[in-house]
Amino acid sequence: PFEGEWAVFWGGREVEQNYHAAYPDQRFALDVVIMEDGSTHSGDGSVNEDYHCFGRPILAPAAGTVVVASDGTPDNVPGEMDGANPPGNHVVIDHGNDEYSFLAHLQQGSLRVAAGDSVEAGAVIGLCGNSGNSSEAHLHYHLQNTPDFGEGEGLPAQFVDYYADGELVERGEPLQGQVIEPAQ
Repeated sequence: PFEGEWAVFWGGREVEQNYHAAYPDQRFALDVVIMEDGSTHSGDGSVNEDYHCFGRPILAPAAGTVVVASDGTPDNVPGEMDGANPPGNHVVIDHGNDEYSFLAHLQQGSLRVAAGDSVEAGAVIGLCGNSGNSSEAHLHYHLQNTPDFGEGEGLPAQFVDYYADGELVERGEPLQGQVIEPAQ
């Protein structure tokens, strides 16, 4: 759901690699960031604009219909979290077959889609932000069997044709610590 190289901060099927694995709805979730020179930010990281992924385009991972587009949550000050609004600004896309993509923590005011919109794979849906239960700018992505956040069962999201640490992966699930990017 992005262009360029991103680092998997949380990802995998085991709690040691991915704290989301403990939660049925998010068990296969990914949190991804952009790392440069070993850091997610430049400067002291005290403002969102210091973070390399803040403001980067977030893309629809596959074609579908937008069923939720929430854009009213302010971005957090880095280091602070909004536990009352866990996904923050987010988009939910219905891909059919009871498969729903959740893309969360988007930048306030950046959504380019609304509920009811049809999207193609690769369409820009918004910008990476730091809203909701997020301590720094990043993208949270997961797939589940219902459009309702916090409910349902998480599904393994199979990424196709991507590089993981420079190696081409035809189909797989990114893991914590990998640097991933689309092959195309």
